[in-house]
Amino acid sequence: MGAIIATLLGQGLPLIAGAMKTFGIGWVKEKTGVDLSAADLTPEQAATLKQYELENEENLRQYSLTTQAESDKVELAYLADVGDARKMQIAALGQEDLFSKRFLYYFASGITLVTCVYVAGVTFATIPPENRRTVDTVLGFLLGTMLASIINYFFGTSRSSANKDATIQAAISAANPAPAQGAKK
Repeated sequence: MGAIIATLLGQGLPLIAGAMKTFGIGWVKEKTGVDLSAADLTPEQAATLKQYELENEENLRQYSLTTQAESDKVELAYLADVGDARKMQIAALGQEDLFSKRFLYYFASGITLVTCVYVAGVTFATIPPENRRTVDTVLGFLLGTMLASIINYFFGTSRSSANKDATIQAAISAANPAPAQGAKK
């Protein structure tokens, strides 16, 4: 989808690109009759899309504003969530109880230690073939979720990093579409 959006932007069709990003290729085909699943736009298709964009500029701008407002709400929810976690930690640090004050550090240290021991164990131990998938799943969870969350909490992550990850995943999904249902592997 990213390549199609780039093509539309290159053809001077930013409103169509924004609407397609929100509603998909099918919406563009339904509204304009232009099938964007082809690699390149013909001059006739570009003209048709430009004509539609000019005739429906107000609606397309409204779609864009609505999409931006929804995106802003998601961003505010994300920032509120991060802010709440930070406030909770500040409150914990203000307590007299040492365990409560240091719980997050104990927890992070414990998860890190468990992860290191597990990685060492599965690296040097012989794993029976029937258990390898379970070992891989647990390893992926510990490294990809638990340890990554701890690192992100203590050292921070940027919202653009999360957006980059989502963009990469979308590009991978677009490059490797899922097989049709009922298709044989």
